[in-house]
Amino acid sequence: MKKKKYRKLRKDKNSNRFEEMMQSLGKREIIIISSVIFAVTLAIILLMAVRKGYMDNGFSNVVSEETTVDGSASNAALDGEDMPVVETATEGMKSESTPDTTVLAKKEGAKEGYLNRCVFLGDSRTVAMVNYGFFNDDAALAQIGISHPAFASNTFINNAGKEYTLKSYLGSHQAPVIYIFLGVNGINDSSEEHYRNTFLTLIDSVSDMAPNSNIVLASIGPVDDNGIYKNTVQNAWIDKYNEFLLETAKEKHIFYLNIAEILKGSNGQVKSEYNGGDGLHYSVKGCEAIFRYIVEHPVPKISDEGEYVVKYIKPNPKKVKVTMGTDSGIDEDKLQGLMDMMMGNTENQNTSDAGAQSSEETEEELRKKQEEEEKKKAEEEEKKKAEEEEKKKAEEEEKKKAEEEEKKKAEEEEKKKAEEEERKKAEEEERKKAEEEEERKKAEEEEKNKDNASEEGSDEESDKDKEKDESGESSSEDTEEDLSNQSEEENVNNP
Repeated sequence: MKKKKYRKLRKDKNSNRFEEMMQSLGKREIIIISSVIFAVTLAIILLMAVRKGYMDNGFSNVVSEETTVDGSASNAALDGEDMPVVETATEGMKSESTPDTTVLAKKEGAKEGYLNRCVFLGDSRTVAMVNYGFFNDDAALAQIGISHPAFASNTFINNAGKEYTLKSYLGSHQAPVIYIFLGVNGINDSSEEHYRNTFLTLIDSVSDMAPNSNIVLASIGPVDDNGIYKNTVQNAWIDKYNEFLLETAKEKHIFYLNIAEILKGSNGQVKSEYNGGDGLHYSVKGCEAIFRYIVEHPVPKISDEGEYVVKYIKPNPKKVKVTMGTDSGIDEDKLQGLMDMMMGNTENQNTSDAGAQSSEETEEELRKKQEEEEKKKAEEEEKKKAEEEEKKKAEEEEKKKAEEEEKKKAEEEEKKKAEEEERKKAEEEERKKAEEEEERKKAEEEEKNKDNASEEGSDEESDKDKEKDESGESSSEDTEEDLSNQSEEENVNNP
């Protein structure tokens, strides 16, 4: 009672003071005070109105950049005219692979326009490709945690809120190329036969629903054997079933995309820069590597002309479907982290990156960091370009040197050949000269012998005549002697 009485007395006292103060003020002072109060009140009202208008405009801007998943969006991306349309396959576009073409080979100068002719059937890894802006929302039929045995009977909801089954999707999306990015969920199936048979059934179903489309089986990408999904997936299992997928592609004359070769490190695990943080899903860099690999390893004879444009539709985490259970290994403990990753909300998608941004970094710090990374990348590219030019220059010099050496060698050989011919010519002339000299000497010798023979003949004739004369004389003498002797004998006989 005393407290109430005290408060009442105090109130009355204050009221009396206010009345006394007002009575002491003149009319002029009251008008001034009233004007000030009115001006302050008006200023407060105007300030609140301006602030409200700013907030309304800001909210409007945010909404215009995002998409409500229930289809009542203000995002222009939901307008069918603005959404990219995947090309439809026609008869004659489908090719049968051969043993040499089953594994898609790298194509030099490949262009992104090729992706305007592709759709993708997949799981959470494909969802990430969409959410990170590499695939168009309508070019993928994918769901977090889905496994290939359940794929054909599942109902999918994309970021734009459209519902599809496999049958309805392929009914309106029979692209020239259909990629199947499945197999990691359910890889721990206790029945290997069940895993294989359900995969074969899915491939046959896709082939029947899209008879003019080329089907590509993508290899199952590697994981970190020590990641949080280590109990449901291991690289040894992945390697085994990748062999199965490759053999299936060969048997069915379809194609095989070996993305595992760029994602796997030398230690057999997923490369650290591609690890999204949980050992199973990939970082933005990993998704970009997959994107580039797809573009550079296209299905033969499929055009890559045209501009490739992605109309990004932001996912609504409240509307995203997730398949949980033993096949996917997703449980309540992993769900929030997985959803953050799929929505791009993780603080660090690459656990090996020591310089990853923290949640306390400001936009300015992020911008500076991005600029530094771009500058570093540009410097590395410039350095690489300079090294390439230096290498090219060195190769040109080496080539030029080799050509000069070859020219010099050819000149030396030519000189040597000329010298050899000159030597042979000189030898031939020397030989010819020697033969002529020999012939001359021989002729002279014969002439000399002939003259000698003639002289000897004359001498012999003279000797013969001389002998004849001498013989005649001797004969006369003998005759005379004989006659003398005969005469003597006759004288003796006839005395």
